[in-house]
Amino acid sequence: MKRVSVGDVQHNFSDVLRAVSAGEEVQIVKRKRVVARIVPDSDSRVREFPDFVSRSRSVFGAPTGTPPSALVEEDRYERL
Repeated sequence: MKRVSVGDVQHNFSDVLRAVSAGEEVQIVKRKRVVARIVPDSDSRVREFPDFVSRSRSVFGAPTGTPPSALVEEDRYERL
């Protein structure tokens, strides 16, 4: 774990990012107190998003009527 002052971070941020990219945790200190931590992002996290389409169909049912794209296309031909 590396400790860096706020002033050093302001002047050498690319070095701090390089250390974090290498997997090191960096603590930022101000007047000998830790005010922030910069940690590497873990690629092991897999974000799973809910299936909103199937959820909306279970709540509202399948869409009925004319699709909006057909209405827009029809409106375009009426203007010509």
